Amino acid sequence: MTSEVDKRQTSFPNLKYPIHRDEDPKTPQQWMKGKRMQDGAEGLWRIHDSLYDFSEFVTKHPGGPLWISSTKGTDITEQFETHHLKGTAELLLPKYFTRKATMPRNSPFTFDEHGFYKTLKSKVMEKLKDIPKDERVKSDQVTDMLLASFVLLSPLCCWAWTYNWILGASLTLLNGFVLSAVISCSHNYLHRADSWRMYLVNLAGISNEDWRIFHSMSHHMHTNTIQDMELSMFEPILQFLPYRHKPIWAQMAAFYWPIIFMFVFVGLFVKEVGTSITNFEGKRLTWTNVIPFTVPAWMWIAGGLPLPWAVLVWVASFMTGSFFFTLFGLTAGHHAHINFFDGDVPRQEYLDWGLHQLDTVVERIDYAGNHFKSITRFGDHALHHLFPTLDHAELKYFYPILLEHCEKFDMPLRTTTFYGALLSHAKQLIRKRPNNFAVKNGKEFDTPNGNLFS
Repeated sequence: MTSEVDKRQTSFPNLKYPIHRDEDPKTPQQWMKGKRMQDGAEGLWRIHDSLYDFSEFVTKHPGGPLWISSTKGTDITEQFETHHLKGTAELLLPKYFTRKATMPRNSPFTFDEHGFYKTLKSKVMEKLKDIPKDERVKSDQVTDMLLASFVLLSPLCCWAWTYNWILGASLTLLNGFVLSAVISCSHNYLHRADSWRMYLVNLAGISNEDWRIFHSMSHHMHTNTIQDMELSMFEPILQFLPYRHKPIWAQMAAFYWPIIFMFVFVGLFVKEVGTSITNFEGKRLTWTNVIPFTVPAWMWIAGGLPLPWAVLVWVASFMTGSFFFTLFGLTAGHHAHINFFDGDVPRQEYLDWGLHQLDTVVERIDYAGNHFKSITRFGDHALHHLFPTLDHAELKYFYPILLEHCEKFDMPLRTTTFYGALLSHAKQLIRKRPNNFAVKNGKEFDTPNGNLFS
């Protein structure tokens, strides 16, 4: 019987299986603990095959201290390569170099200077100089407008219940929809330097610090692999990995997923409070744990309903927001049945990180280039994954470069629609047969449903 230490990944059998992946509760702290044991960083920070000591750089990091402090003892190659687009980070590395690593990387991804991602990155860095300087203000305006709408709607829907139950129910659903948009907007700031808008995710009971780990560091860097926490956190209820032993009740999630989506915020909220109170793996209560409770308090104070009823209206809005947020998030492009997941045959044993990203996304063309849809519904997702620190208002400027680059490398950007993505996500919950990405131009690649901006 294979021990946990010797267990291997399915698609990349030369790599170690994440040591704490299947342990409950599945938290970012557990994921990081496992990486510190398996990344060969020797208590330092690993980039490619070199070790660095960034202890003195933690408070100097322009993006905020968490990016450095939380990753000590791990391999940060993917984060380093994809989060720095100005060319200055590479110049600082020699100052903090300590020694060469003694263990091989526990990652299948490469960043060859002449490969797909690095050559695309150089073009994007050059194009950045031509982007209007005030473009990011558009995202700030949309986010602030939605936040103001949520602040007004929250007590208004409570008042509406005292006037007319149909109006109350309608405004409660609208309030939940706006909440989902606010949380999605906060995602735009999650990947960048610290700002007050990144704390908006806490309105959903989700720790912004934890989300940076399980979304930005895990899901973004290791998309659809066994290291992707956003797959493991849904298990065993939603099983997206195409393993042959997937039980029939899990395949039936293709039909009962709407119920699960409504409880995602609730589950994350309970886990956040529970692990903070118990100090699980060093996690502690902070002032940010108060943020989600400000919403029902505000609804009670300004809405005119007794406290128990105000809490019920908040819960209804909360679950509605959870449904729409998860709906748009899981149809953003990664959960299509034609994408690569662990359990499938990869195109190569070790492959370019950028090519892997395109193997794991099918872009929704009905959202492409539309800033409002992009920032509130995880649109322009391929570009966002390739360059997560770009603002959603900037992404549309890079489509010509991406499409030209994809043509050069004979790597089509696969496309679909929102409804196509919704159906495909259900098919993935059913799928048990592995896709073979080693077969170039096979059926897995021949799936475009339209052209961007056609």
